[in-house]
Amino acid sequence: MDTGLTDKHLGVAGLGAPVEISTTRGALTQGRVSLSYDSGKLPRGVTAKQIGIMVFDSDLGAWFPLLDAEADPRTHRVTGTAPHFSLFRTFFVEPGEKLLHMAGREIKLTVDAGTSVMGYFQKLITASAVAIVKDLFAVPPALNCDKPSATVVAEASTAVGDNSFSACADGDGKEVTLNMVNGVAYPIRLDRLPSGVTITGRDVLLGSGDSITVIRNVIWMTQGQKVIAGAKAGSVTVNEKMTTARLHGHMDGSAVAVDVLLGTLLAFMPALSADKKWIEGIAQKAVNSPSVKDGGAGLARATRMTVDDASTSRKVEGQPDVVSQFATLMGAGDCLLDSKDALSENGSAKERFESAVKAAQTCAKLALGQFKATEVIPALLDSLKLVPEIVQAQIAGISNVLTGGKHKLTSVFVDLSRFDSRATLKGNYQGTWQAHRRKIIIDEDGSGRYNWFPFLNYDDPSSDPPCVTAEPRGCEVRFRLTVTPAGATAEVTVSNDLEEWPIGHKVNVSSNAEAGTITFDTETNVDHGGGGSNEFCGPRATRYCGA
Repeated sequence: MDTGLTDKHLGVAGLGAPVEISTTRGALTQGRVSLSYDSGKLPRGVTAKQIGIMVFDSDLGAWFPLLDAEADPRTHRVTGTAPHFSLFRTFFVEPGEKLLHMAGREIKLTVDAGTSVMGYFQKLITASAVAIVKDLFAVPPALNCDKPSATVVAEASTAVGDNSFSACADGDGKEVTLNMVNGVAYPIRLDRLPSGVTITGRDVLLGSGDSITVIRNVIWMTQGQKVIAGAKAGSVTVNEKMTTARLHGHMDGSAVAVDVLLGTLLAFMPALSADKKWIEGIAQKAVNSPSVKDGGAGLARATRMTVDDASTSRKVEGQPDVVSQFATLMGAGDCLLDSKDALSENGSAKERFESAVKAAQTCAKLALGQFKATEVIPALLDSLKLVPEIVQAQIAGISNVLTGGKHKLTSVFVDLSRFDSRATLKGNYQGTWQAHRRKIIIDEDGSGRYNWFPFLNYDDPSSDPPCVTAEPRGCEVRFRLTVTPAGATAEVTVSNDLEEWPIGHKVNVSSNAEAGTITFDTETNVDHGGGGSNEFCGPRATRYCGA
C-alpha cells in the first residue's frame, strides 16, 4: 500500500507497512494497539517522542495520528489508544527544516529534538491555518475590465470615503461580469446578493490559482454570498433581472472562520488539497445546474447533489477519498455559516478574530464528530486558540488592522444601475450645438455632422484646406456617436478633410447638461489652425461658446 502522498503532505515518514487489525467476534470499537518498529530505519537524531502510530478512517478517507501513543526504545514498540479498528502504521517525524506544500501554499516548519508528535501536529495545523488566513491580506491587483459594459453602471464606495474598494462592469449581453478589487487589507463579505446578481462558474473560478480559492468560493456560493479576500480580486454576475441594486460588504468573523477551518481540516486531507481540477469540476457542474435559479439554496442543493453523484461505493482502503473529504468540508462550512450569528459582528478586529477561531474550532470538531477519528485530535483543535496571536505577529500589515492603525474597519458598497444609452443620447447629446465659426448637429439615432470654417491664411492661400470651398457647407465631417457609461465617442464616417479628419478617427465627446454644453474632442483642437476652443453651446447654454 502506497502512503507516500499522505506522508509527503504531512511531513512524516513511514516506519513499516500498514497493519490491519480487526475483531473476529463482537463489535469492540476501542482498544490499545501496540506495533513494533524497525529502529534501523530511524535516522540519526530521532527520539522516542517523535515516533507514533497512525490510524486510517475509511469513512473520511484520511490518516490520523494517535496522539497518546508512546514508543519504548528498549522493546522497539509503540503503543496507543485506537478509536476504532482499522489500518494502522508506524511513522516518525525527523528533526530539521521542513518545506511542505499544502493547497498550493508553502509551509515551513522547524522540528528539533524536543518536538513531540503532539507538538509537531499542533505546529502543522497552526501553520496551515495561518498560511490560508494570510491569503486574506496582501497587495491588491489592478482593477481590470477588458470590455467596459455599455449597459451596466457600477459605482463603488466605502463608508470612510476612500478609494480602497473598486468595481467595474465588464462585457454586455444577458450576463455582465462585475469585477471588484478589495484593497482595504482585510476580507470583505458581501451580504446576500440582491435580485439580478448571482454567482456563475467564472466567479467561482476567478483567480483560482489553488484549491483553497475554489473551495472558499464554493462554500460562500452556496449561501448566495461572496467573500473577496483582502487585496484580492473577485467577481459576481449581473443578469437581466437587475434594474438597480446595491451590494453591501463588510468585515466579519465568518470569512476568517472559514479560512481557519479550511486550514485545520486540509492538514489531514492531502487529496483534497492537491486535486484542484476535481474541485473545479464540482463547482462547474453545480453552477450549471437548473436549481441555481433558486439562489443560494439552489446552489447548496446543486453542490451536494453533484458531490453525491461523484461518490462511489468502492473505496481503496488506506487511500485518500477526495469525495468524502470535500463533503466533510462542506458540512463544516454549513456549521460555521449556520452559527454565524454567534460570531462577533461588532467590536474590534481582534475580538472578531477570536470569535471566528472559536467558531472554527467548534465546527471542526462537529464535522469530524461523525467519524470515529474525532477522539484522536481534540488537542490539535484546541491549539487553534493560538491562531489570532500568530496572525497578528506574522501577517504583514495585519497588526495595523487589529489595532485600528493604518486601515480602519469600514463597510463597502457597489451601486448598480442600468444604463439607457438612447435616453442619455437624447437628453444630453441630441440637438444643434454651436461655437465660433462651427456647428455640430446630432440626431436621435446618434448620427451627426460637424461643419466648420477654418481660419484662412491670407498670406498663403495655398495652405488652406481644400474643404474651404466645398459645397454646400464648406469643411464637413460626418460621424456616428456611441454613448456608454464611460462617456461618448464620435467615429468619423465621412470627411472632406481627410488629412485632419481621416475615416475611422475617433473623438471623445462629453456633456455638461447643467451648463447646456458639450465638449467635442478633448485631446486636440477641432478648429483647423488652432483657433477657438472645444466647447459647443446648445439652446439652453448660459454663455457663448468657442471664442
